[in-house]
Amino acid sequence: MKTFSKIISKFKAINTNFFVGGTALVVSICALFISIQEVRIMRIQQRASMYPYLTVSKVYNGEGFGITLKNSGNGLAKINSYRVYANGTYFNNWEELLKTLAPDATGIDYSIIRTAGNIRNEMITPNEKVNLIFLQWTLETRELEKQFSDLEVKLCYSSLLDEHWIIEKYIPIELDSPCNADSTTEFGL
Repeated sequence: MKTFSKIISKFKAINTNFFVGGTALVVSICALFISIQEVRIMRIQQRASMYPYLTVSKVYNGEGFGITLKNSGNGLAKINSYRVYANGTYFNNWEELLKTLAPDATGIDYSIIRTAGNIRNEMITPNEKVNLIFLQWTLETRELEKQFSDLEVKLCYSSLLDEHWIIEKYIPIELDSPCNADSTTEFGL
């Protein structure tokens, strides 16, 4: 009992202003910590709301075949670099590609081709689908389609928050810095 009364007497000796001030300091530190955590979470949410996710895919339907670019994310994507190659050969445009892959074809021209043209520095909006190239079915394009399996598209893009990715083997990979356009391998230069 003596121990309990000593504790109570010491507790009565504490100045209540000191106790209230100490409690206010602890509450303020907790509020500061919570605010810092909220800002961190809000930044993560902001990044997530502006995250582009580009995919390149080959498309086949009753009309023809081609290569499509789609932004499946919820943020804008800016195309920084765009390369098209097959078996180590980089192409500058679709005409050069078609002449290389189908040199004897005479019926493959822009009347059966749909293309987005040069998409470098273009912004791809969320859920936007861009036909990089689409060829209608003909006897010559059916032969050309067999060679399209070797065709690769390497695309570098960035978000509005200055985050960067490259699509290699149809998979986006995050980068630390933006890709630079190389005039010797860049498509559309």
